[in-house]
Amino acid sequence: MSAVFRNDTFLFLIIILVSFFSSWYFGFIAINPIDNFTNYNSGYLVLEGKIPFRDYWVTTGPFLDFIQFFIFKISGVNWYGYIFHSALLNSLFCCLIFYTFRRLNLNKYLSLIYSLATGITLYSQLGTPFVDHHSSIFGITSLLLFILAINKGNNLYWALIPFFITIGFFSKQTPASYFAIIIFVYSLYFFFLRKDFQSFIVIFFSSISILMLLSFLFLILDIKFLDFYNQYIKFASSVGDARLSSDSFLKPFNFSRYFLKFKWLHLSYIPLIYVVFKSVSLDKAYLKSPDFISISLLILSSYILIIHQLLTLNVKFIYFYIPILCGFCNIYLIKSSFPKKKVINQINILVLIIACSYYFTNYILKQKFQLFCNYEIKQETVTQTDIIDNSTSFNWISCLNNNPKKEVENIKKILKFLNSEIDKDDNYVLITDYQFLNSRLQNNNQVQINKWYHPGVSYPLVNNIQFSYYKSFFFEKIKLNKIKFLIFVYPSHFRLENQLYYESMLENCDYKKLSKFDGLLVSLNIEKCY
Repeated sequence: MSAVFRNDTFLFLIIILVSFFSSWYFGFIAINPIDNFTNYNSGYLVLEGKIPFRDYWVTTGPFLDFIQFFIFKISGVNWYGYIFHSALLNSLFCCLIFYTFRRLNLNKYLSLIYSLATGITLYSQLGTPFVDHHSSIFGITSLLLFILAINKGNNLYWALIPFFITIGFFSKQTPASYFAIIIFVYSLYFFFLRKDFQSFIVIFFSSISILMLLSFLFLILDIKFLDFYNQYIKFASSVGDARLSSDSFLKPFNFSRYFLKFKWLHLSYIPLIYVVFKSVSLDKAYLKSPDFISISLLILSSYILIIHQLLTLNVKFIYFYIPILCGFCNIYLIKSSFPKKKVINQINILVLIIACSYYFTNYILKQKFQLFCNYEIKQETVTQTDIIDNSTSFNWISCLNNNPKKEVENIKKILKFLNSEIDKDDNYVLITDYQFLNSRLQNNNQVQINKWYHPGVSYPLVNNIQFSYYKSFFFEKIKLNKIKFLIFVYPSHFRLENQLYYESMLENCDYKKLSKFDGLLVSLNIEKCY
């Protein structure tokens, strides 16, 4: 293991630099407030002593909250510390890919190419920490460790799998839980075939240790299991169930939706299918080999990511998996003794080049993950500002306002009002897409009850089975913190949905509504509601 690091130190350095700065660069361009500021704010909340599940309602990403807290503890609350988080993970993950390919005897320069291609297409999509990316990274990390474990027989790999599945799950429940299921099934198959009880004991005790550690953390952080279960398991599951039964996520089932839309991903694993069929036709015992287990798992994981992509509301982001698949195609083609494998490998590399070039030019350079409204990033449509942390120069353009300069001016106006016009003894809840505002407030009288405010996703709607529980949680925090105002900041990706939702919760209450700055800020005085 150490030989890989010792012999390829310079290549690891190249991977770290390229992967880190490709993510870092795009962390300063364009913004999707509801996505980009959520984990920035939650890291700040933990820094202020607030704990997920206990102090604020959480449905995804508590692991990101704590990681960002640790970074902010060192760097201070600023944008540099925020994008360092995603850039660091981007570079570490690409180093793992390189390490995996080298351990499986792929040429170091080919390993470098596949690793760099992943680094350039992964976190450069948005440049800031995001739950889907973290969960995907840790899920794939678990898969890579499994492949290394069954091929190299090192128990350290088995021991690490439960750890990465766990932090993936606490980044976001899916796709990490999907990876957990298939790795569990394939592990049982492998243990049964090889009668490898030692590895089974290692992964079993590693899993038990993780559960004990989680129980200890819940205890010292004073997190009630019921709060965790209702927020992170029961409510989150209800959101997933609704999407599975909807006609607009996985449905309709057709060739265009599942294959043409992801054609480059499908093309990238075709050589693996070729290897399997040729190998099985020569020797049926291949079905029991580590190679077959690895290849079938890699192909299945492609469909896991496709299903996850269809179940999210995000722009296409799973193309970063293409270089990983192409790398494994190269590995297994080299291992084979089939004719024309050299030609197939050349086609495989051509698919990599075309797919990554297409994704980079059409999605990353245009920052479509942020600018889903299809604004063009032109110099004249971007405004430079330090509004986020009062020091970092950021190229601001978002889908909430087609005039970035005016949008920033409005945010400054709202920030000035919150800092100067609200009495420091009047506690309030700020409901906004611009959640970085919380870290710019001068008085410690803003209370966060939700991690973020996305109707039906970050909190249950009236028809959800968890609505009564959430309503009880919400009013408990209102009373505990003696909240006087609910303040809504506009524009919002969800328009008036958040405001109408909370007004309906207060329908039996005598609250007063006030609008300022032509509707940019709306406050509800709820001091008589409890």
